[in-house]
Amino acid sequence: MALSQFSERLGLTLEPFESVGRVSQRSQAPSDDAPIRLDCSIMTGPSPSLIERPVSWVALAGFMGTGKSRIGWELSRALALHFVDTDKLIARVAGRPVPELFAQEGEARFRAFEREVVRRVVRLDYAVVSLGGGAFVAPENRQTLLARGPVVVLWASPETILKRTQHTDRPLLKTEQPLERIRGLMAEREGAYREGTIHVSSDGRASSEVVDEIVGKLWHWQQDEAEDGHEHTPGITQLQGGHEAD
Repeated sequence: MALSQFSERLGLTLEPFESVGRVSQRSQAPSDDAPIRLDCSIMTGPSPSLIERPVSWVALAGFMGTGKSRIGWELSRALALHFVDTDKLIARVAGRPVPELFAQEGEARFRAFEREVVRRVVRLDYAVVSLGGGAFVAPENRQTLLARGPVVVLWASPETILKRTQHTDRPLLKTEQPLERIRGLMAEREGAYREGTIHVSSDGRASSEVVDEIVGKLWHWQQDEAEDGHEHTPGITQLQGGHEAD
């Protein structure tokens, strides 16, 4: 798929999601292999702008297997926000699973699709965004995401990550020594991940416990930002310096 075609289909997919005035509601967390539903149904209760929460937009980054999708979904429920998984969004727009995209079009094309998705999800309001493991590694993506709002980086040990991913189809781990591959990739990406706003370990912890810690740290971050005079308001006004999608 050409990048221009992907970008056009992405815009059509996200257009109603960007304009919806209230938060969509789902009763069950998405499974690892289920496509994310970008539905715009209306939940009962007050408008999202009237709900007290530390932030109205936050992204989750980190290595594969750190729990970004599950924890991101639970965080979106805790904050009454939309949930978007960028890998599942790419698969939905491209019409193929991520492993198939890697195999047929290569990592470079996948990363180009990923950049387009990042440029669009920062325009969403009232959203928790779960990023693919490599999305935050690209300097352009980091700059775009951090300009929009806080980025929470999840951490786990290489052994935990191997246990969580060994029965999944991960293109970057198709090797005879996956644990060494994980250690090598984590070492390469650590510097980028360290630029995140908030850091939380998911090792050996229930997802609800991790979510509680994230919410608490987001409140502290919001208070620090307010004291420094750096308020992050909802919307795309912060993107007028050149991050807005073409």
